[in-house]
Order: sequence, then C-alpha cells, then structure tokens
Amino acid sequence: MTSCRGPRQTNSAVVWLFFALFSALLTPGAWADFETEIAAEGGKWANYYEQEDLEGLMTLYVDDAIVALHGQPALFGIDAIKNYFSTRIGKAESVFELDYELRETHGEIAYIISKYWLKATDKETGEVYKDAGRSLLVYKKQDGQWKIAADIDQATPDVTWPAPSGLN
Repeated sequence: MTSCRGPRQTNSAVVWLFFALFSALLTPGAWADFETEIAAEGGKWANYYEQEDLEGLMTLYVDDAIVALHGQPALFGIDAIKNYFSTRIGKAESVFELDYELRETHGEIAYIISKYWLKATDKETGEVYKDAGRSLLVYKKQDGQWKIAADIDQATPDVTWPAPSGLN
C-alpha cells in the first residue's frame, strides 16, 4: 500500500512546521539571544573607537544615519559622521564603560539605551577629558546585519563620575 499526500495534507504540514518554528522564536531563550546580539553590537562601537579604527566604526552605520551628540550639531549621513569622527579618533587614548539599561528588538528595528562613561587622554598634551551620560542607539537590519540608524547621547544628572567599575 502506498501513501499519497494530497495538497491539504502537505499544506497542513507546512503550516504546522511554520508555527512550530515561529513559536520557538518566541521562547525566552530566543529573545535572550536577540538581546545578547544587540548588546554585542553596542560593544562593537566602543571597541572600534578605543582601537582607533575609523573604517571599522563606519561599518556600523547605515548610509543615511543620524548622529546627535550633546553639545554638537546633528550629523546627517555617513560622510558627515565620518568627517566628524576623523577629527577625533586617534587623537586620544580612550576608554569606555557601558551599562545597558534597556535592549529590545522589534522585528527589523532594535535599540539600546545605556549609561556611558568616556575617559580620553590627549596623546600630545596628556590632558584628560571625561564625559558621562546616557545614549540611545537605534538599529535596523540591513542585508542581514544590524546597523546604526540613529546614535544619540546626552548629559544627564544621574550618570556621573566615577564609573561603577572604579574607572576615574
């Protein structure tokens, strides 16, 4: 006796498989993976900056990204962002500390809100610059990769020096 599946049985199997896979994505472990992936993306930015890798830093942004840093005019587009960071990156030895407060993924959009501390020591003068505040990074998927669409930071009275790790 041979088994023959009709179109209705095949469609039912496909629908069942789709829902099984979709349900697996909704498990807490899967959401934790998304949060871990997004947290790693936030760390890439600080790492590229600390390593003085301007080209690496630029790979993290979409072409039409916006960067709005406190005390600076907004930067629109990858060329303006690159021009801005090219005048800063490599001029100082920089160390970042990040404390993630919120990481969420919603389909093709994700965001990170974190406290940050930056300590930069000018390579020529030895002058130390410290900055602390809160940042918002908005990501969107582009060709399967998370890329920064908006990068905003601000000074805030509840994020001050020293950093929690003792960085001072």
